[in-house]
Amino acid sequence: MKRHRALAVRSTALPLILLLSACGSVAAPVTGDGAPASPLSRSDPGEAALQKLESALGDQGRADFADTFGTLQLDVAGGRVILFATGEERARALIEAAAKAHPDIDTSRAEIRRCQYSRRTVDPALRRIADAMKSDRLPAPVHTVGLLPDGSGIKVTTTKEGTASKELKDAVAKLAGGILVAYEVGKPLRGLDATATMGPPDAGSTPR
Repeated sequence: MKRHRALAVRSTALPLILLLSACGSVAAPVTGDGAPASPLSRSDPGEAALQKLESALGDQGRADFADTFGTLQLDVAGGRVILFATGEERARALIEAAAKAHPDIDTSRAEIRRCQYSRRTVDPALRRIADAMKSDRLPAPVHTVGLLPDGSGIKVTTTKEGTASKELKDAVAKLAGGILVAYEVGKPLRGLDATATMGPPDAGSTPR
């Protein structure tokens, strides 16, 4: 079973959001790219190796390769880490840089897939939307906002009324700056300041 791991923003500069780690998601009370991944079993060295690879790739992606890095997906059953990037050549350079920084990782388990948006493009939009959420400047409730796990756009969870609100969509579209946004009914998260995984848009999601 494929696991979509949460983007873990390791930056403390953004209190309510931005886990820019592996899988794409930001949230304010926050939820990314579902439910948080379950703790790693100490008796599973194969999964530990994949998580180590994922962490190394994410470190490079959030730093020198933010121009191409989109997100990561940990596929334990398939024995691989899927790297979503906007360009294959830069993605290969990212993998090489991760191997140089962490010689003990197995980069043969990294698989490159193309995505629409890099972190450098999408993160400013996520910050703008999250800031609007925190300051109650949006015309309808927004529970979470994050990057879709395949890097194809932004996912917003809101109320049922919010998914049909032209005013909300117009306001978010302006903040997103042309990045595709998918809307889905969700529940507010109380007292959380972290991210979780975000799956692909459900059948009921309405992309914009």
